[in-house]
Amino acid sequence: MKWLGFLGLALTLSLASCQRSTKPESGTLTFARGADSQKLDPADVDDGESMKVLVNVCQGLVRFKHGTTDVEPCLATSWTISPDGLTYTFKLREGVKFHDGTPLDAQAAAFSFLRQMDKSNPAHLPDATFAYWSAMFNMITAVEVVDPMTLRFRLKEPHAPLMESLCIPAVHLISPKFIDQRHPVGTGPFRFVEWIPNERITLEANPDYWEGKPKTDRLIFKVVPDSATRLIQLQTGQIQAMDGIDPNSLPIIKGDKNLTLLTAPGLNVCYLAFNCQKPPLDNKDVRRYLTSAINKKDIIDDVYRGAGTIAKNPLPPFIAGHNDAIPNREPVPAWEHELPLPSRPLRLEVMTNPRPYLPNPLRAAEMIKADLANVGIKVEIVPNEWGAHLSRTSHGEHEMALMGWVGDTGDADNFLYVLLDKDTATLGSALNVCFWMNDAYHDLMVAARRELDPEKRAALYRKAQEIVFEEAPMVPLAHAEQLLACRANLDGILFELNGDILFQNAVVGRVP
Repeated sequence: MKWLGFLGLALTLSLASCQRSTKPESGTLTFARGADSQKLDPADVDDGESMKVLVNVCQGLVRFKHGTTDVEPCLATSWTISPDGLTYTFKLREGVKFHDGTPLDAQAAAFSFLRQMDKSNPAHLPDATFAYWSAMFNMITAVEVVDPMTLRFRLKEPHAPLMESLCIPAVHLISPKFIDQRHPVGTGPFRFVEWIPNERITLEANPDYWEGKPKTDRLIFKVVPDSATRLIQLQTGQIQAMDGIDPNSLPIIKGDKNLTLLTAPGLNVCYLAFNCQKPPLDNKDVRRYLTSAINKKDIIDDVYRGAGTIAKNPLPPFIAGHNDAIPNREPVPAWEHELPLPSRPLRLEVMTNPRPYLPNPLRAAEMIKADLANVGIKVEIVPNEWGAHLSRTSHGEHEMALMGWVGDTGDADNFLYVLLDKDTATLGSALNVCFWMNDAYHDLMVAARRELDPEKRAALYRKAQEIVFEEAPMVPLAHAEQLLACRANLDGILFELNGDILFQNAVVGRVP
């Protein structure tokens, strides 16, 4: 089912060239970002920097139509769903090969699912967490090879968002003959070449790509931690595109005729996570008191420079089920003297790298610290490199942490279930880093997953957001506008609603 077709109006994006010659040349395209990837195994990543590379290397059975969250064929050409919603059957595309030459067939396709769901599978790596599988695909009970080019899923219960979920990198297909979390082998437009940690990942055009060889021969993902340095490299032509833009730089980009700025609505949320298992944050009244002190508008004005909107809920406002009746901010309660407020500083952990949902993490942390100081709460800011931040929060080692999420599917389940359900609060692989476990909320999440009527589903999600507001396991702060800058002679990048940046049609033209 599909409830977000109208979002196609929000994005039909490609980069228009101001200085492109009529005879573009292939070559090297360098994209700069603020942090390195963590792994390159689509089944075992939950960070945007890893997915940013993988979506250009690997593909799934289905994908989102450009500029929307409408599902269209990819490695599967068609599919059928049984009337009871428990059986999904996919016909695979003929003639596709993985980068190592392995033909795509049903047996090869099944491998990428079976290695996640079957712990006895040799490719179910002992150090892998497969966090997305447990959060979004745990209703699949069997993956069957019907015939050489037909794959079938059997479910234990209906699951309304399954087709959208099948578009995300966690279930992109990799070759069954090559399992290396640092060397992905997919079917996509680019093939892996090398990874020099904290410096660059290099890909090359796949000459056998089923949609045609990419127009760029070589694609480099370069790590440049400082946003100002990335912008200088973009202005001087050392790189052709960048993200992680400091909103303070927007006037510079807009005023440079050699650059193009691409913007899109933010399918994301930035939030302050409370670890609800650690006193005094295990007390909902303490959490509500802290929530009431934070001035979200000031953060939008200062950190985002207006390139974002205040978040009332974890759910962006254009997703079906968003509850607009939730207020932006609670008033500071008069009963704070009755609360078990800490005399020691609370530790606020923050990533040092800019994220798509938070362009200046340290500045946001400083503003939250100042707001809490105004109501008598001391805060110690603990900065972490991005990989360490993910590890510490997923293992529950934090008290408070600045976090964020870029939506995968455009469905409410992808935010509300993934970020706050008790099923996703497993130490070591937690996506629910609030470690908040509420049975009434969980019952609503389960019911919404089974409900196929879109209006009834939306009502369940609105009710769930009322519980989140009452319990305050997190403080939703902002929905950031997506920003990407490039050279004006770069054409053909596809900048998707869910944050994916696709390069198969990108080409750098000559500057006259």
